[in-house]
Amino acid sequence: MKHLFSCLLLLLPFVGMAQKYAFLSYSTEEGLPQTQVTSICQDGDGYLWVGTLGGLAKFNGQEFKSFSPNDGILNNRIQTLYFDDGILWIGHDGGISFKENNVIRKIEFSGTEKSRNVSEIIRFKDKILVCTNGGGLYQVVKNKFVSIPLPYEDAKSIRGATVNGNHLYLATKGGVLKTSDLRKFVYETGIERGSYFDVESNEGNLYFISMSHGVFHKNVRTKVITHIEKEENSRFYRGGHLDKQGTLWVYSSESIITITGNKVVHVVNTVKGLPVTDAVLCVFDDNEGNVWIGSNGKGMFRFPGEQFKYYDRTTGYQSDLFVTGFESATGDFYFGTFDVGLVKRLRDGSTRIIDVNSPTIWASQANVDGLNWFGTQNSMVSLDQNDRVKEYTAADGLPGSKITAFFKVGPREMYIGGSNGISYYKNGVITYIEPPSALEVGTVRDFVEVNGAIVFATNLGLFQYKNGVISSFFGVENVTYSLEKDQFGNIWFGTEEGLFRIKDKKIERIELRKNPGSNYINFINYRDEKLYVGSNNGLFLLSNLSEQLPKIKRYGLGEGIVNLETNLNSSFFDRKGNFWFGTAAGLVCFSTMAKEVKSGIPNVKIRSILLNYQTFKYSNYSKKLDESGLPVHLNLPYSKNNLIFELDGISLSNHRGLNYQFLLEGHNDVWSPLTTNSTITFTNLPAGEYVLRMRSVDIDGRMSKEIVIPFTIRSPFYLTWWFIGLCILGIGGLVVLFFRFRVRRINEANEKEKLEFKSRLLSLEQQSMNASMNRHFVFNSLNSIQYFINTRDRVSANKYLTNFAKLIRKNLDTATLDGNMITLDEELERLELYLSLECMRFKDRFDYEINVEGIETESILIPAMILQPFVENSIIHGILPNLDKKGRIVLDVKLEDGYLLMSVEDNGIGVNQSINQKGGMEGDHRSKGMEITSKRIDLIQKISNDDISLDGPYEVYNDDRSIKGTRVLLKIPVNNLDI
Repeated sequence: MKHLFSCLLLLLPFVGMAQKYAFLSYSTEEGLPQTQVTSICQDGDGYLWVGTLGGLAKFNGQEFKSFSPNDGILNNRIQTLYFDDGILWIGHDGGISFKENNVIRKIEFSGTEKSRNVSEIIRFKDKILVCTNGGGLYQVVKNKFVSIPLPYEDAKSIRGATVNGNHLYLATKGGVLKTSDLRKFVYETGIERGSYFDVESNEGNLYFISMSHGVFHKNVRTKVITHIEKEENSRFYRGGHLDKQGTLWVYSSESIITITGNKVVHVVNTVKGLPVTDAVLCVFDDNEGNVWIGSNGKGMFRFPGEQFKYYDRTTGYQSDLFVTGFESATGDFYFGTFDVGLVKRLRDGSTRIIDVNSPTIWASQANVDGLNWFGTQNSMVSLDQNDRVKEYTAADGLPGSKITAFFKVGPREMYIGGSNGISYYKNGVITYIEPPSALEVGTVRDFVEVNGAIVFATNLGLFQYKNGVISSFFGVENVTYSLEKDQFGNIWFGTEEGLFRIKDKKIERIELRKNPGSNYINFINYRDEKLYVGSNNGLFLLSNLSEQLPKIKRYGLGEGIVNLETNLNSSFFDRKGNFWFGTAAGLVCFSTMAKEVKSGIPNVKIRSILLNYQTFKYSNYSKKLDESGLPVHLNLPYSKNNLIFELDGISLSNHRGLNYQFLLEGHNDVWSPLTTNSTITFTNLPAGEYVLRMRSVDIDGRMSKEIVIPFTIRSPFYLTWWFIGLCILGIGGLVVLFFRFRVRRINEANEKEKLEFKSRLLSLEQQSMNASMNRHFVFNSLNSIQYFINTRDRVSANKYLTNFAKLIRKNLDTATLDGNMITLDEELERLELYLSLECMRFKDRFDYEINVEGIETESILIPAMILQPFVENSIIHGILPNLDKKGRIVLDVKLEDGYLLMSVEDNGIGVNQSINQKGGMEGDHRSKGMEITSKRIDLIQKISNDDISLDGPYEVYNDDRSIKGTRVLLKIPVNNLDI
């Protein structure tokens, strides 16, 4: 866990006041392998590498990963670090190590050079050079050291090196050597000879840091050299660092100085707050502008910049808990504290306590009626120009004994807020404003004027005082601590549940961050179109206030705030525009005009990939690995479908605010919600092609570059195309066999059924023939023949006998036909014979007519004797019972819509009367021809699937609804009747 500690780094020249900057300290408790930090550098991924005398560490902004000889480095005694072209070079006592593509190799001095101390590693004209303190200069060639001769013995003690233009400069014990070809070396002229600990340069400047003679600055363009004398009380300089902004940081045994150009800007020593004595070993600035300091025994510190300074008891102030304050017209500052009362800081930087009879000052207001005003726990006090105190109580018209807010509305008038509402002060008179009897307003914390009304915030909500009446404002009942109005007409108020804005007469919540501390609002101030909001999670700066979603910038520990918890309504602006506010650990001054250290874009790397919850060799499932040793494309079997990706976010300034997201193409099309969990887990992924995209997002919404890893999970063999094809073929074969078997069984069943139907049909046909030739017909026919013979009517007898014989022969011939099918012509001829016999038998009782319309009767087959039962039925049951008129039978045969239509119609008594007469008949004649024929038609349909239908018999009516007779219609498809 990081410990906050303070050190006075800079002493501003315009005041003599003490101040602090909030440093973050990193020691062994945070994971640093050892507290003697000798060197610091940064690699291309953004990691900070820290060299100590106890090992190497990689830092992502939150945690350290240590490296030791067990990981491949030469030894734990690290002296210098250098990152170049993707390779981290590590200088040790006795040799070097270098890390490339996650592989660490080492090169060791041998023989008498084994104890050489590597002081610097640098690239010069595509050569890696190794400087040693006592052993001279070496070049790394094929993983071996090749010595480069130096002209002087003192020059072998090299402490620092730099490349400027075409020259290499070496800071040595005997002076600064320079060379352009590594063969000819000369001492730099224009500077003192002697021992130099470092040389630093950028495009336009060269700095030579002498042990005893201070610093020499050389303008590269003009060649002018300026001497910057060593600071007093500094015994010797130990080194320096030229940052990316062009500022030189020089550290000595007693102090740190900063130099810009050829001028000393700041001096810091132990007297002025430097917390370490004889302890600074290195300085480094990262890509985000943070300055890191390595110490000799106290670990590493991060200096976040000069925007925030803070004051507490150690800087001469009598308290750490400041809750109100202002800068007076004379330039003095008055600070109300929670525990020691009123503190006044004079313009010379000195402070003193003014006794106001209370240790707690809740509110303050400058220059009303020529006095400065303060609200205390027990009363209200005023101070004149000589700081003489006058006290006011509830008896003087105050709104309660505890005074918590002021609001100046004129040179000599103001509103006063307290534990019992509000009062109005004007020209020395205090008037308590009584709320309505049913309205309780609570303790007032802040005021603002809105459209002529005085709006005030209390622990019971928002209220307004207008036209002499106090009433609720917008119905807000939240505990409200602060109020502010901007130039766009928005009203802002802070509560324990968040920041709210009244815009266009609507209340909307502005979420500063997801965590509760960020939405516990302690103060709100407005200036220059920006809103300053104090919370329990640092300071927020809101801009673009007219937009629906303002732009939000957060300042926290990483930016230099000493403590994240701000104090209630403790904020104010001084005359220079600096913003002051109290925290739980001291008073903070935010220099709004100071140069801001901008946080860099975060980065994210893959720390490891687990397959089925285990580590694995990436090359087993990927044909190619990238320069970091990670798979370019994973090709996984179906059984390896549980993947875990462990990410490592990198943000040296705001790692605490890092979140992570991922998108798995092929599985979904939206990014996952932001989470602080850096592990991405997929379980039981189905087979398919996927592309995993991963990124980190910092607290301000800045996104890292995406990491993209495509991977494939192959289908199991039982889901491959060849296996599925075989299965389909196999199943298809089984289905075919099944259907063949089933069809065979169905055919066998159908054949059996057909045989049964045919058997029954033959029986019915036999019955039909028997019915058509029933004993009554035969007996009656023979009687008729006898009658014709007895009456000597030979012609009629011969004719009847001939036709009778023909009919008998045709019926007998039909019984021998295959399928009992005959031509339509033969069927009509049979009917003609039958009707002629019955007509002779029943003289003058009926006539008959057979009509055939355009049909080739010889080419159509029909079931034998299919119509005879209907004709017989017409004669016996329709015509003969009707004695009142001569009967008539009409047989019509025609083709229509592919059907053969055969109808039998008579003019008999009708169906219903015939049925009634049958029921009362006695005798042994029971005609079953109709019933048998209907069954024959049903069986023929089942056997042949022909659409044969029988319609009737049904009665036919005259126009007057009297019975005309009976009709039967038989329909047979012609396509199944052709010969």
